[in-house]
Amino acid sequence: MVYFEVQYIFKKLVVLSDHIKLSKLAKLSVLFIVLVISANVTFRVFEGMKTRNFVMSSDMEGYYQYLPYVLLKDREEISQMRWAKPYGEDKKLNAFTCGVAIMQLPFFLVAHGVTKYLELEPTGYGPVYFTSVFIATIFYVLAGLIFLYYWLMRFFKPKIAGWVTGLVFVATNLFYYTAISPGMSHAYSFSLVAMYLYFVPRFYEQTTFKNTLLTAFPIALLTLIRPTSLVLALYFVLYDVTSFSALKERIVFFVRKWNYMVLFPIVGFIVFIPQMLYWHEVTGSYFFYSYQEEGFTNILSPKIFTVLLGPRNGWFIYTPLMLVAFITLLYLVYRKKLNSIPTLIVLVIIIYLNGSWWRPTFSSAAGYRALIEYIPLMAVPLGFFIEKVSERDNKRLKQLMIAVFALFVIYNILFAFKYSPWLWWNTDWQWSHFLRLIKF
Repeated sequence: MVYFEVQYIFKKLVVLSDHIKLSKLAKLSVLFIVLVISANVTFRVFEGMKTRNFVMSSDMEGYYQYLPYVLLKDREEISQMRWAKPYGEDKKLNAFTCGVAIMQLPFFLVAHGVTKYLELEPTGYGPVYFTSVFIATIFYVLAGLIFLYYWLMRFFKPKIAGWVTGLVFVATNLFYYTAISPGMSHAYSFSLVAMYLYFVPRFYEQTTFKNTLLTAFPIALLTLIRPTSLVLALYFVLYDVTSFSALKERIVFFVRKWNYMVLFPIVGFIVFIPQMLYWHEVTGSYFFYSYQEEGFTNILSPKIFTVLLGPRNGWFIYTPLMLVAFITLLYLVYRKKLNSIPTLIVLVIIIYLNGSWWRPTFSSAAGYRALIEYIPLMAVPLGFFIEKVSERDNKRLKQLMIAVFALFVIYNILFAFKYSPWLWWNTDWQWSHFLRLIKF
């Protein structure tokens, strides 16, 4: 009898596994979640890091603190946020905008409910709240990778789209800012850019109220999180434009569809209302430059070399996968293929702006963190490169590509686990630091 019961259960499991095979997306999502949690736990065990420190220190608290101060504290405490800069007399102003907090809000509310259910002190600061930040980051990055995959399916076969999506995560510093430092804004911005890129072509294919809102919301929230992200609006304007005649047609299209185009600034204004209310509460003005003395002091002499090849955080040094994508992008621009022109324009402007920032390295950072949200743009040239190599009847070339990409993955993960923000922040950069980061 037991034998037949075991056999019956085994058959049911086989049937269930067949159904699971049909849902590759679900299996890959579970694999992603297990990978991120395993990496996080491993890092925290070896570093002896408390839950609070990996989601609620430095800038991470700056993004998050809107939630406990606005929702749980008295109104007068809003101008006394802990991670903020002095402003006026007896006031503090949060330099960071509330976009990340808006994205974390649903998870915060669940954490608050769980905290009250467990009869813990519902202060907004505690293990349950901190864990909710980690869960939120996993959710949004996973959503971003899914949007990225389906966007890449427009240009490539599923296999190529899958490989590119996987590499974008495990071979770039998105891995670090998801698994090890999940409270920063970059993972959230990455997901919004991927969503935005997915809906841009849908807007032009079927210009409806729904598609307009789905395109406008992510770019508005992106701009709230980091105002320089507004440069991505150029990708929308220039999508599929490869000539001046096509540009004229696009302008005519915008004029004809004015009733939809006007929704973009309206959505942007609505998204910015919470931030304007906060600024008004602290400064008395609805529009305020919250970074105060920090700004684009290098605007006339941008540090482009520092951004791309600088020894401290240079994009191509610490994320070499992007060097492959960038070289391929230049080729695609020459061939006027795969929307490479708007991609390059956006990339050039944002690199210029980052190089113009008062601290172009963006201080303590695991690689060049201020370009993580632009990695989805580079996914298409990367996919083109992989596709062309895969199509070649050259086994050694294919093996070489796989070996190089495998080295990029190993290098990236080693860097993520050995990177020390305190070493980067408090000491002069030396090559010995770099070698320490990448050796086993």
